Amino acid sequence: MKLIYNGKVKDTGKLHINNRNQFLKDILMFLGKEITITVEKKRRTRSLSQNSYYHAVVVKMVREGLIDVGYKVSIEQTHDLLKKTYLQKDIVNEKSGEILSSTKSTTELSTSEFMDFIAEIQQWATEYLSIEIPDPGTQMIMEI
Repeated sequence: MKLIYNGKVKDTGKLHINNRNQFLKDILMFLGKEITITVEKKRRTRSLSQNSYYHAVVVKMVREGLIDVGYKVSIEQTHDLLKKTYLQKDIVNEKSGEILSSTKSTTELSTSEFMDFIAEIQQWATEYLSIEIPDPGTQMIMEI
């Protein structure tokens, strides 16, 4: 089991743990066991507005582009395709050479990683689907 708590290192060097009382209760499950403590700088994960833009604009437009070139895909399949194409990493077993693939979730991306993810999709969509996905906040005129 993994516990994740946020906090801040004060100017005095003291560690302030957010929700300290809950942390102290939760840590009791590890009594008598060896544990590993990891400290890392907190990073901002992709925002709700980024996520909304991604699903409402990017995934939708890519799906429509894929349908236009002959693929029959759902929204979920389109999202999975984009993740597999741009967020998949290979893990190599150094002893056997065996390769396993792992796909990162968009929820794990920082705001800048998410922007890079979308930029890659925009470039690919322009080159291979001949569609231009607008940047967030860009107004578009829809032809009916």
